Amino acid sequence: MLRVFREHASSWMLRGVLIAVAVTFISWGGFSLMREKKETYAAKVNGVVIDLKDYDNAFQGVIKQYQNAVDPSLLKKMIEEIHLREKVLDDLIDRVLIFQEAKRLGFTVSDEELRWVIESIPSFQANGQFDLRYYERILRLNRMSVEEFEQRQRESLLLSKVTNLIRLSGGNVSEEEILETYLFENERINLGFVQAVPEAFKNQLSVNEVEVKDYYQKHQEEFRVPPFFQVQYLIFRPSEFEGKVRISSDEIKRTYDSQKERFKISKQVKTREILIKVDPQDSPDKIEEKRKRAEAILEKAKRTKDFGLLAKQHSESNTAPKGGDMGWVQKGMLDEQTERVLFSMKAGEVSQLVPGRDGFRILKTEEIRDEQQKTLDEVKDQILQTLKKEKAKAEASRKADDAFYSLFQGRDLEKFAQEMDIPIRTTGFVKEGDEVPEIGRNPSFYSNVSSLKVGEISPVVSIAPDFCIVKLLDKKGSRIPPLEEVKGEVSRKVIGKKCEEKARQVAEDLLNQVRTGKAIAELAREHGLQVEETGLFTRTGEVIPKIGPVGDFTRALSSLTMKNPFPKEVLRTKDGYFVVRLVALEPADLPRFSSVKKDLENRLRYQKQEEFFQNWKKELRAKAKINKNQEILKAS
Repeated sequence: MLRVFREHASSWMLRGVLIAVAVTFISWGGFSLMREKKETYAAKVNGVVIDLKDYDNAFQGVIKQYQNAVDPSLLKKMIEEIHLREKVLDDLIDRVLIFQEAKRLGFTVSDEELRWVIESIPSFQANGQFDLRYYERILRLNRMSVEEFEQRQRESLLLSKVTNLIRLSGGNVSEEEILETYLFENERINLGFVQAVPEAFKNQLSVNEVEVKDYYQKHQEEFRVPPFFQVQYLIFRPSEFEGKVRISSDEIKRTYDSQKERFKISKQVKTREILIKVDPQDSPDKIEEKRKRAEAILEKAKRTKDFGLLAKQHSESNTAPKGGDMGWVQKGMLDEQTERVLFSMKAGEVSQLVPGRDGFRILKTEEIRDEQQKTLDEVKDQILQTLKKEKAKAEASRKADDAFYSLFQGRDLEKFAQEMDIPIRTTGFVKEGDEVPEIGRNPSFYSNVSSLKVGEISPVVSIAPDFCIVKLLDKKGSRIPPLEEVKGEVSRKVIGKKCEEKARQVAEDLLNQVRTGKAIAELAREHGLQVEETGLFTRTGEVIPKIGPVGDFTRALSSLTMKNPFPKEVLRTKDGYFVVRLVALEPADLPRFSSVKKDLENRLRYQKQEEFFQNWKKELRAKAKINKNQEILKAS
């Protein structure tokens, strides 16, 4: 393929229109289906082997996505609770199955299609055009060969073709479905509820020695102490090479010429606003009242010379104290609809009402700065620093690779560090999730350490922005401590379980009695509980006011009617058990239906397409011969 690019870089044109495929530069984190089979495997799918290395790479890629969002000490528990290992493997299995089905259906990806997609990736473009040298350079920096990248892109295109075709086959939506969905999603309900909190029963319950011993014997894994590791490691920092790399003026100019789009200053508009807020729980009448108020303010804004004073008097935005001043706004800072209006206005112009998620907005443009191209002189220092960092990263990576190959036989980190004048670090005993000096709580680091045997050295581990090599010095295995060591913790768990059972029992008894016609207020008083109301909310919202996230309660809420106001079961949240009753229902605003019908139809069509696609994958799985390596799913 690279040969094709070189020989026909300017003569080929794509004749057909490709099926819409979302393929980006960062999507190369998959695996190749064309590799030879190996003895180690993650799964076998109709004879095709998913290599263990491909699975590990995919799993580590997913882990990295959680690193900034999840506390490292909770990451391991989350992996187990959501069955992340199995989800990653299932995703790889699905890819193989879809790929096989693509072959069976006769789908192919031509060189022209592949070329068109790769040339469309912004990361490989300069001034809006594909740049072959830049393409090769970026792949080298990411340790990927052209052939490997193009093979993965070809496979992704093939998979996407089949996926899009299947989805498009299952998206029919009737007029009745659209209206029924609108009415259901936009009616608002009010629930009366009684809450039974487990903690409230703590003083009524006790625990004895027999119960503690019995709980411990049945739940020993809950008290397991994790393994502890002692390691040595070398760190290779790109920052240590930045002062040694040399960047020529020609390199800076070539980078500038090939990436001029990066050095443009986007169009900016100095803007003021007046916002009249709308709450998601506002009734249609309330929204209409606010719209009329905003229109009255708009008429004043068109006549006044002091828009800022008007904003101070009427705006409900946090910019009101500053006269509605939003500063310089450029594209990407606001929602699409607001930006469409704002960037079509002239300096000094006042907009019409702009409806948005947070309410009705009035905009005024005070000054406009058109798009500008920065000169080479303005950005050469910036380019210099970027190129230095790129070269330094490549050099640090190379040094780490060289060190790994040198250490592969000898495994003597201390001797190597002394000879090469590289700082070496030695930890005390640490467990997964502990802070390691200069490493932090990086899951990739711990994943590599846990796979080592005492005395072994890891491959190069990327701990952004650095690279490291780790040697496992010693390991204390996981253990279950004796009862006496964890007796206090066991007692607390037994009490907690008893409180949980008591709260559930009280709530279920209440629900059964109110179903027979007994007054919920009277029953609640007998148990020392209170009846509260949520206030009006939509069933499709994310939160039930005063109760908590909707979560698994969607089906329970959808079944409630004024004739059948109670769900079949009590609701359970982290705050306890809830007995709920539908006490009021406010119908949807039917006149508004026509304005949202098209968006609703598109959403329902997408949902149906996705459901159709998932069912299709289940059918493929049911007919396939799949053998999973269960050992990798048990890995800690």
